[in-house]
Amino acid sequence: MHSAMITTATTPTIDINLDHATDALDSLDAELRQSIHLAFYSGFSTNQVANLLGVSVETAETRLSNGLVSLREALASAA
Repeated sequence: MHSAMITTATTPTIDINLDHATDALDSLDAELRQSIHLAFYSGFSTNQVANLLGVSVETAETRLSNGLVSLREALASAA
């Protein structure tokens, strides 16, 4: 397996897209941002996210769903 190294010198668009993604994530309400971070950056399951945040699984699912919708909207408007 070969790994490819991406450099900013050859792919400035990736930097811009990452900036947009970071800005979009930062624009979320704290509860949504925290849920997204735990699930997608830290790799916790929805049940684990709920347990860590002290909320029901349904609440964690709602926060993740709402957070993803908000991220999509923010990224679409930044494009």
